Amino acid sequence: MSKNKSAAIRPAVRVKRPLKKRIADNWQLYAMLAVPVILTVIYKYIPMYGIQIAFRDYKASRGFMGSEWVGLEWFQRFFSAPTFGRMMKNTILLSLFSLLWSFPIPIILALMLNQVRFQRFKRITQTVLYAPHFISVMVVCGMIKIFLSPSGGLLNLIAGTSIDFLTESCYSGKAADGE
Repeated sequence: MSKNKSAAIRPAVRVKRPLKKRIADNWQLYAMLAVPVILTVIYKYIPMYGIQIAFRDYKASRGFMGSEWVGLEWFQRFFSAPTFGRMMKNTILLSLFSLLWSFPIPIILALMLNQVRFQRFKRITQTVLYAPHFISVMVVCGMIKIFLSPSGGLLNLIAGTSIDFLTESCYSGKAADGE
């Protein structure tokens, strides 16, 4: 009876297997792990080679290795510039305003839209607000060009004019053809 008690008290000794044996037993897991590791190396570590451009007097015609190494010269020049304080302040303010605008405003807007009772108005508002996130900048620019066109643009059709809003510097409301 004492043998059973002493066996239960002693911890089981684990025999540590060699690394090659553990890899051979779990090769499927290592194969799956290889994909994200390779992607991380390709997209995160290899581009870090280009960081050295900050420490060189880079000339595109000479490339990375042909450009002269200047060390921290560009950093010293930046930090000692008379506009450094203003640039740093603007950068910090832009970051703060971006955080303040991009974080709570969409949540507040979603909560407000959730309370709208008229489903048609709600859907139209959501479409108008979310469409720019799904339409490319080129499409939006093309739409603006079409809407503001002097011949057949939506704005000119509504106003009954033929103003070229994209080239006129003065928008007096008069037709641009004779004046």
